[in-house]
Amino acid sequence: MTYDFTSCPDRSGTDSGKWARYAGRDIIPAWVADMDFVVAPEIREALQRRLDHGVYGYPTQPPASVAQAVVEYHEREHDWKISPEWLVFTPALVPGLHATIRACSAPGESVMTHTPIYPPFLSAPPLSERVARRVPMAWDSSAARWHMDPDELDAATPADARVFMLCNPFNPLGRVFDRAELERIADYATRRDMVICSDEIHCGLLLDKSKRHIPIATLSEEIAQRTVTLHAASKTFNIPGLFCGYAIIPNPKIRAAYRRVIQGIAHEVNIFGYAALEAAYRHGEPWRLALLERLRANVDFVCDAVAATPGVSVRQRPEATYLIWVDVSALGFENPQAAFEAGGVGFNNGADFGVPGHVRINAACPPARLEEIMRRFCAVARSASRK
Repeated sequence: MTYDFTSCPDRSGTDSGKWARYAGRDIIPAWVADMDFVVAPEIREALQRRLDHGVYGYPTQPPASVAQAVVEYHEREHDWKISPEWLVFTPALVPGLHATIRACSAPGESVMTHTPIYPPFLSAPPLSERVARRVPMAWDSSAARWHMDPDELDAATPADARVFMLCNPFNPLGRVFDRAELERIADYATRRDMVICSDEIHCGLLLDKSKRHIPIATLSEEIAQRTVTLHAASKTFNIPGLFCGYAIIPNPKIRAAYRRVIQGIAHEVNIFGYAALEAAYRHGEPWRLALLERLRANVDFVCDAVAATPGVSVRQRPEATYLIWVDVSALGFENPQAAFEAGGVGFNNGADFGVPGHVRINAACPPARLEEIMRRFCAVARSASRK
């Protein structure tokens, strides 16, 4: 089957958070992580069947066929044999961050993570009355890649740290951590007796064909017993607005604590979210593979345009995701997001990820729109460079 990734329905006026931000203004949104692509036809058909039923009462939590689809997906894609009883479904990943922190630490204790990082990693600890401890990702000039420096992490970790928050693939840098890197994190967490909260929501979006996603919980039984893996089909299959995510928690004690906490944080998943998740995992693979070819071309286009523009840079091309972390610090903008909005394009501000002087560009849109986004980006950058 052929899929169309060259066009998109008009999203303005459709209650799209991505597009509503700039309603009535000549600003193209390229910020929040959802894609301007129509979902796989199998997902639309599954939603239509559920809609046609006409009764939308409370679902079982979760439907048995949905749990089985999740089990089969992880065995097929990651060679990970999980049990249905390990699954705890929630509407989204962010409540899972909060629930893990609250279930596995006490108020006042520390939560570790790296920066730059998806902003809820930084806000969840203080909102849960914990202390967010940040360790910058390190740049390895010899390998030309971002990496986690275990010595820096260890030195920055206080004795009261109880949770390490991992993002793999890493948002916004696009790293896919290899086995050796994950083993170092596992060793660190074991020595420190910490729980690993692993956000793996982007793992279906690997751009580098030489890379393979490794769930950190698959390293060993010991690591599985101290890991909460947060997952969803939302990013890979472009269904975040249907709000269906899940945690994989092999440890029964942690799982029981997580369940108790999540009841006070998040509502149950809705019936349409379940229908979309099952259809994505059972029938969405051809669409996903076609999507990846489009995303590879789009990400290459953005990185090439940045490389040809003075004053801006992408240190490492993303190995995964459709998100590109661009260093614009040399342009001297006090607020890069505002500067680019004035030039007609809306990005995420690096300061929200813990590292000012950067923007995050979402490249998941039809190529003609992306060309205009980058034309505006380059015009702003060139104008600032000439000053």
